Amino acid sequence: MCLAPRPHRLHYRKGRQCTRRRSVSGFLHDFGRPSYHPKLLLSALLFAYSQRNFSGRKIEKMMAENLAMQYLTGQLVVSYRTINRFRVAAGMENLLRELFIELNLQLKMEKLVTLDGLYIDGTKIEANVNKYSFVWKKATEKFSAKLQEQMQVYFQEEITPLIHQAIELDTQESISSEQLTEFAQLLEEELAGLSQDIEETPVKGKYERKTKRRKLKKVLRKVKDDFSVRTEKYEIYQETFQGRKSFSKTDHDATFMRMKEDPMRNGQLKPGYNLQIATENQFVLHYDIYPNPTDTRTILLF
Repeated sequence: MCLAPRPHRLHYRKGRQCTRRRSVSGFLHDFGRPSYHPKLLLSALLFAYSQRNFSGRKIEKMMAENLAMQYLTGQLVVSYRTINRFRVAAGMENLLRELFIELNLQLKMEKLVTLDGLYIDGTKIEANVNKYSFVWKKATEKFSAKLQEQMQVYFQEEITPLIHQAIELDTQESISSEQLTEFAQLLEEELAGLSQDIEETPVKGKYERKTKRRKLKKVLRKVKDDFSVRTEKYEIYQETFQGRKSFSKTDHDATFMRMKEDPMRNGQLKPGYNLQIATENQFVLHYDIYPNPTDTRTILLF
């Protein structure tokens, strides 16, 4: 007599049908200690995930205390280390994706879903990054514009008088990092030629060419270590935004948005994602994750 509730028995039957069809030979090994069968571990993982238990220690605790999990695993208790090693093994991500597809096919074959209509809903999940690692688009545009103004003035007043090759700048267009690299090469050529002249015609004491060389070195450091670095950084930021207003420095796919959980009640923006799922008859048939905070910008893509 089975003591597990009927919903758990149904989950067990569907999970076994899917895992039975899918080959797990890639997770079997001929060497080492006697191993747990991959199908057993996979079934335990899927059931634990369905119960919102994702920690290896909590899954191990479920195997020891949860009646439905004991029914599924045959009362075996697997160490959390084994569970964690199994779910990060090579090929596990592809296996879970294929199992999800097979589950959809099985539901269709048993006429539990018709696929004629789907119900779409979304929720926001917080990213596993520092909440203070933000980059804002408005701030980036503001600082980039100030940098462009500063470079235009600096080039006209400091750089142009020091070199023989004329530098023509369009005040209506921004100076790119590639242009700054070319400017740095011109300055290096001018500095090399000036240094050669000083060595060929040495003069004791104060010398106009030596003063010019010191200024060239100072300008070159300013272009390479300051202007080029900041300009390239802002260019990378603009490419990373991709139509968004913010992103995280440590996870460029995460966007800062308001979460449902707001314990401080201050509307703080946190890095996260917008998870969209499509269901029918309470079965999740499709899912995707987006960096857009609102559902209206994901409905067409989904």
